[in-house]
Amino acid sequence: MSAGAGSKRIAAVSLAIATSVAFACSSDSTKPVTPSGPDFSAPLPIEAGQVIGAPTYAAGDSSAGGQGAPVDGIACDTTTPVQHIHVHLTLIANGQQRAIPIAIGVGDPFIIQNFVVAAGCYYWLHTHDATGIVHIEAPVTTTFNLGQFFAIWGQPLSSSNVAGFTGTVTAYVDSTQYTGDLGAIDFQEHRQITLIVGTVPDTLPVYAFPADY
Repeated sequence: MSAGAGSKRIAAVSLAIATSVAFACSSDSTKPVTPSGPDFSAPLPIEAGQVIGAPTYAAGDSSAGGQGAPVDGIACDTTTPVQHIHVHLTLIANGQQRAIPIAIGVGDPFIIQNFVVAAGCYYWLHTHDATGIVHIEAPVTTTFNLGQFFAIWGQPLSSSNVAGFTGTVTAYVDSTQYTGDLGAIDFQEHRQITLIVGTVPDTLPVYAFPADY
């Protein structure tokens, strides 16, 4: 092969490679970008009596909450439970985690070291502290849900309003995004429910339940 022919062949190959690279780059730039969800933390320990999040609400039920009267068929009583499970609720609003208050669903609470140790009555869904752990202690074995808990608390719960914070609401259940009716999220043992009003943080917290829960 002559030197001139070799040079022409090299030039042709170089042009083909450059064209292929340019086409590939152009094709990549037009591919739809699938948005990635948030990261989730390693399990964070919880201690009884701890306050997780910024204190935002008064202890107990709001004036629109249970206040001792039955709510959605759920009584405030002192019956011995046959069902006792726990879920964790995280609320993040306007970029800040908000503490789920102590003594939701508790009548006349007696509190020692930020933990309800006794009460005049307990709704079957209640909180003993401000860790975000919801206790389900019921005299019947059935499935309860987030809507019932918010009704006892007396706070709004919708796709645009969570406990008085308004905006776009994003929900995760056990680290999976949930797009259904928020009130229908059912309570299962050690389920983790995260509600975000506004921008979703890059990392969402996950919690380790205490050993005796």
